[in-house]
Amino acid sequence: MTSPPSQVKAHLQWVKGAGTEMLGSMLSTPLKESGAATKEAAVNEMRAAKEIGDRKVERNIAEEGPMRLSAEGKSEGLFGKVVGCEGMKERGDAKIKAAETKSVN
Repeated sequence: MTSPPSQVKAHLQWVKGAGTEMLGSMLSTPLKESGAATKEAAVNEMRAAKEIGDRKVERNIAEEGPMRLSAEGKSEGLFGKVVGCEGMKERGDAKIKAAETKSVN
């Protein structure tokens, strides 16, 4: 049985792959290639988990008021910048834009 894609698990796998790749660059080509493959698989899982999360966010955007969306978007975008997560920055920007659109209407 396979588990659904997970952002947390995928990020941990990516870190593991990066470490393996770094060690491999000093020790052996196969180890380096293994790390690169682990990172690539982790990125694919991140993307799959993001798609699921984006669908949830779209439903949330439709239901939430502009003030809450704006606050969530700003905090999520800021946290994404701090930790270097493009997905969080994108999701934060989408919430801010949706809040602005709802405020105008």
